[in-house]
Amino acid sequence: MRRATVRCLTVLACAVSLACGARAQEMPRAVLPPPATVQEVLVQLPQVRAAGAGLALAQARGERLRAGPHDWVAKAGANQRRVQGGTRYAETELGLETGMRWPGKVAADHQLGAAVEQVAVLAQADAWHEAARTLLADWFEALRAARTDQLLQAQEALRARTLAATQRRVDLGEAATLELLATQAEHARVKAQAARAAAQAMLVRQSLLRRYPGLPDPASLLPPADAPWPAEVPEGGTDGQDPAAAWVARILEDNHELELAEAQAGQTRLQAERMQLERTPDPTVGVRATRERGGQEHVLGVYVSLPLGSAGRRADAQAALAQADVAQQELARTRQRVEAEAWRVVGEAAQARATLAQQRQALAYSEKSAALQARAYALGESGLGDWLLAQRGALDARLAAETAALEAQQAQARVLLDAHRIWTPPGHGTPHAEH
Repeated sequence: MRRATVRCLTVLACAVSLACGARAQEMPRAVLPPPATVQEVLVQLPQVRAAGAGLALAQARGERLRAGPHDWVAKAGANQRRVQGGTRYAETELGLETGMRWPGKVAADHQLGAAVEQVAVLAQADAWHEAARTLLADWFEALRAARTDQLLQAQEALRARTLAATQRRVDLGEAATLELLATQAEHARVKAQAARAAAQAMLVRQSLLRRYPGLPDPASLLPPADAPWPAEVPEGGTDGQDPAAAWVARILEDNHELELAEAQAGQTRLQAERMQLERTPDPTVGVRATRERGGQEHVLGVYVSLPLGSAGRRADAQAALAQADVAQQELARTRQRVEAEAWRVVGEAAQARATLAQQRQALAYSEKSAALQARAYALGESGLGDWLLAQRGALDARLAAETAALEAQQAQARVLLDAHRIWTPPGHGTPHAEH
């Protein structure tokens, strides 16, 4: 009778493990929100909207550069001439003048205006990409919390059924009170873990949905608690190439941050060249007409004025050259950092896949050990404490394996994001892959 009852408990305790093992070869599920939803969410973020406003500002500045710094200036004056002897004459003067840019300055201003607009376009794309990176991290944080909640809720339900079965055995005199106390303690421990996980998952989910209105509930994209993640995460790559090097090349060939730094360095260089041209001042050309001696004399003339100062202009040109050199060094620093970051992201994806494989192996051993301990307990060859300890180890191993699976998914998604295969900004083109 005792062995039959314990065998029922054994089957009950292994139910989750067996269900997981039966589905271990399933294809990866899509754990990311739909691309169209992400587009709608990102476009409403303040940092992305601010970058869009910056583009409008840059376009206005570009128009101002093309228009030039000089305006037409109208002049008007009235005089009264008094000749000795008492005769007075009313006189008037009218004039119109403007500064004239040299042709080289006009061409340079057109190039600089285009560069200003290009920098703003890339800044908007970079703001979008940074916002997408943050969303990705927040999304997977919510997924981890939801997955932990799912697993612990399932384990708490299993422990509750085990406790009920043990209580029946104690009532029938088939088990000692110590076994009931041990089962109660284990149930209370898992129940406390489950309550904490549920509260944490709720807080993280609420924070995510408040920050990104319109996203689906992360838990809705998770597989059931009894379904494992796949043992492998696709790594991509090109035939005949090192996958890591191939992904790094993809990231670097279309990197908004690097392109932005290059555009800023180019803009600063154009500004320095424009400032060099400013050492040759623009002339001011005007026409004037005067009416003198009460209309007895009319004068019509033209004039040209040219600034003669040079020390200040020379200093401005030297400062612009120094700023261009600073921007060039900043570009080199950005290129070095972006390349190192690309290798780090790709390396983390590979390491996450390796860790997932190791955690899956550890989970298999732990669940096998728990199954053997359950069988040994059913045959009376080991105590309840050993069985509960093995169950605890199997639960910890499953939590670690599920966390490793999500981390592998996140690392792979980060590679795809940085390579612009997912969540690309509007107008960037069709991505090569969407998850």
